[in-house]
Amino acid sequence: MTAHNNLEEYRDPINYDLEFGGETRKYQFYLEWAKASAGEALELACGTGLTTLPLAQAGIAMTGVDIASSMLAYARMKAGNLPVEFIEADARTFRSDKKFAMIYLTGNAFQAFLSDEDQAALFSTVYNHLEPGGRLIFETRNPAGTDLSDEGETIWGQFTDSDGNVVKVSGTQTYDAERSIMHWVTCRDWGDKRTESRIDCRFTTYAALTELLTGYGFRIEHQYADWDRTPFTPSSPLLISVCKKS
Repeated sequence: MTAHNNLEEYRDPINYDLEFGGETRKYQFYLEWAKASAGEALELACGTGLTTLPLAQAGIAMTGVDIASSMLAYARMKAGNLPVEFIEADARTFRSDKKFAMIYLTGNAFQAFLSDEDQAALFSTVYNHLEPGGRLIFETRNPAGTDLSDEGETIWGQFTDSDGNVVKVSGTQTYDAERSIMHWVTCRDWGDKRTESRIDCRFTTYAALTELLTGYGFRIEHQYADWDRTPFTPSSPLLISVCKKS
């Protein structure tokens, strides 16, 4: 991981939910696959439980793992008596005696694993904790369908914070082609203050990802371009992979 450890975006869990929550089609996508997998599910890099909790509310036995203690504290508060356990751990080194019918990462969390070693450790964790025939599901931005050019500060959007204020969101991007890593700086204008946070994401080509999955013991079942299950094409901005443990 990088010097700032990719955690600057996750210091304010309440406003994180307000900015990034509400992706109902995504939640439904993972719920449908959890039901089809017919067993307990594990979300790695679960954050505040934005996706974990809707599945638990639907009766899926859930475990959520994340490295950010502040995000997990908020997730536990929201969970109440739902059938979910939240564990503070690094997905690269997480160990449990449990085996899961489905393991997933969302929010493009796969791209936070910035080296070959990180990706290898992640896939080893997944393989070791899946039941025979269990599913790995995750999404990642497709470099062939993404503008990777450097950009100065541009407007990205806005959200309403926990105090009812409209927060304007903008940012910059700088791409390290040698390491296939995008450096994003997110700027938030809160009216009375302006904050910045940094995050790095690795872009893995379709061919390299396919080789990785096969090499670590996964068979690709389906690949989609969106949560409505539109078939993936080489120019799709998003790649959602549904894989089975071989």
